[in-house]
Amino acid sequence: MKSKLLAILLLGCLLAACSAAAGTPTPLPTVILKNNNPTAVATNGGSGGSVTASGVVVPDQEAHLAFLAGGNVKAVDVAVGDVVKAGQVLVQLDDSAQQVQFEQAAQAVANLTSPAALAIAQQTVAQDQQDLYNAQISLNNLIYLHNNTDAIANSQANLVLAQDALNQAQNAYDGVGGDPETNVNKANAYQVLYKAKVAFNNAQANYNAWTGKSNQWQIDLKTATVSLETAKLAEDQAWVAALKDGNGSNVATGTGNTALLQAQFALQTAQYNLNATKLVAPFAGGIAAVNASVGSYVSPGMVMVVISNTSQLHIETTDLSERDVPKVAVGQLATVTVKALNQDITGRVSAISPLADTLGGDQVYKVTIDLDKLPPGLLAGMSVVVQITTTSP
Repeated sequence: MKSKLLAILLLGCLLAACSAAAGTPTPLPTVILKNNNPTAVATNGGSGGSVTASGVVVPDQEAHLAFLAGGNVKAVDVAVGDVVKAGQVLVQLDDSAQQVQFEQAAQAVANLTSPAALAIAQQTVAQDQQDLYNAQISLNNLIYLHNNTDAIANSQANLVLAQDALNQAQNAYDGVGGDPETNVNKANAYQVLYKAKVAFNNAQANYNAWTGKSNQWQIDLKTATVSLETAKLAEDQAWVAALKDGNGSNVATGTGNTALLQAQFALQTAQYNLNATKLVAPFAGGIAAVNASVGSYVSPGMVMVVISNTSQLHIETTDLSERDVPKVAVGQLATVTVKALNQDITGRVSAISPLADTLGGDQVYKVTIDLDKLPPGLLAGMSVVVQITTTSP
């Protein structure tokens, strides 16, 4: 029994000695939680001239596409995994009502720019020219009426002659006896006297017209009429020129131009509403998600398609701490370890977010790394470890 106990004690001493010779044990890594799930080993904080952070592979371009207006899905032309071109239609809503509105608006514009509309505009210009001519003549006559000395002298001479003729006719009439209702000679004399009175009255009125003075408001009124007719003619002439060019965009005013501009705006609105029934790829890429089905109703803002440009990828850090971000600068060299591929890739810092995110109660900053090359098999969403060299080589 004593020998067995002694053997056990010796064995215990040997084990203790071996344990002491093993040295200090390596500490276990700390696990960082992202969205309450364990992710990468946290190596924030650099040793020497580098800092290390976890990251993820992100496409350079990604769009979550939704309709601005609700409607029933008419067609879904893509599926997950499809590669599409920029401008390609992905999902189409029922556009029956929008199509009718567009055709009505297009017809309104066509009517306002038709050959008949041009002919009416040309007819209006001809009438404007006549109206301006008449207004100018009326103003000229008013101004000229009281400034023509020859006409005034002539009207005065006519008045003197008419007065003399009236005097002679009156004397002749007075010199004939009898009643003009029964006496022929008296009746003839009366006719001569009557004509002389009419001629005198006309001569008097003509003389008064030439020698009278116009009120200023009459001149102002006729001057304004000339200005109005001039402006209307210019406006309608410009409208004719615009119709010959096929549009009214170069005319600032005018009822015709206003009507056309309103019709063109209605057409643009109808075209916009028609285009809004289509989801179009904003860039070339791959379809990552499709949430639409034919016949279903979609609400405004509901994401129907997610498209990513997976041919261009970069790295975004997810847990670079506020203690380490001051050491990082744009242009610094970075080594990216892709866990899924067990491969290192080089790149450089291209951007540093000025705003922080919160991760596990800590403030972290997103740093973007542009890769020097994309290795085969690299996919968006893969997790990586990024080591950024913070000192100059």
